[in-house]
Amino acid sequence: MADSATIDFTLERLAAEQQFALWHDLVQPLFRVGIEDEARAAFRAEMRAMPLADALLTTCTSRAQTFARSMGDVRSSGWDHVVIQHYVAGGFTGLCGDRTVSVAAGDINVLDLNRTLHTQATDFSNLTLILPRDRLPLAGSNDLHGRAIERGSALAAVIGSHLRSLAEHAGALTPREAGAALDALCLLLSGSDLRQADPLVRAAAGASVHDRVCAYIDRHLDDPALSPAGIAAACRVSRATLYRLFGFEGGVMAYIAGRRLDRAFMALNRPDDGRSSIAQVAFRSGFTSETHFSRSFRSRFAMSPREARRRAHEGLHPADAAPGLGPRDWVQAMRRVRETI
Repeated sequence: MADSATIDFTLERLAAEQQFALWHDLVQPLFRVGIEDEARAAFRAEMRAMPLADALLTTCTSRAQTFARSMGDVRSSGWDHVVIQHYVAGGFTGLCGDRTVSVAAGDINVLDLNRTLHTQATDFSNLTLILPRDRLPLAGSNDLHGRAIERGSALAAVIGSHLRSLAEHAGALTPREAGAALDALCLLLSGSDLRQADPLVRAAAGASVHDRVCAYIDRHLDDPALSPAGIAAACRVSRATLYRLFGFEGGVMAYIAGRRLDRAFMALNRPDDGRSSIAQVAFRSGFTSETHFSRSFRSRFAMSPREARRRAHEGLHPADAAPGLGPRDWVQAMRRVRETI
């Protein structure tokens, strides 16, 4: 990987309040940040971002701030990633989903970008690795959001050293070497106590079954009779296993409803879809009631199906549903901004 892929983003030329405003916009694909009004005059932050195979590694130093990620942010960002962080200095407290967390220097913590969070960080320096979910099978059948490997353990020290070494040498690694380095890190994480004694074999098998069930659901979304019993029978898993696999998504029926709504949203955004009524889109997506469909659509996308279609015809992307910047696009956006300051 060429050194030009790395971007150093420092804001020292700007006034503190300008630094925070720009920092807020830069970090927004991942988190919404905030600070107390009286702290704006002293704000400082810098970041180094390094694409690494299909992942992204950043080093960051910043003054204290809050970090938040709502369900609206989850829907709009389009990032199906897991975040591995190593705090070199400082830390944070708060909520990851409904889990109370406290992370300090030396800890290795895990965040899931499909989940909500609200945390308060002290002044800090950290390394953040943003991984596609399928790189870490452990994440497929375990709720890792907010879990940590505590400082002082040998494993936390080894993973922290691995991340620091990646940050130091990222620019010199070929894509194949970078991929191997990430695989090694994922093996270390898979052997950790993050999974609370779930065997690795079970985690890998669970991820495989989850993918198979998801593929079956996608092929049958238009079937209003799609049910847990039918899915379990067709995929040869017990209903208890099915419920466990989709506990992360709020249950199998919640997952199905979400996929149906996503399909309907895509249909309403196709330029040639104007010939179909809203009811037809709903029924083709597996809904049996237009009223229920419209209510669920508004809850998920913060707009009605009719408004989504109108916006699409006008060339507008709904703010709460438009796909966000992917990791590499994010780096390119940072580079363009960096060139202007």
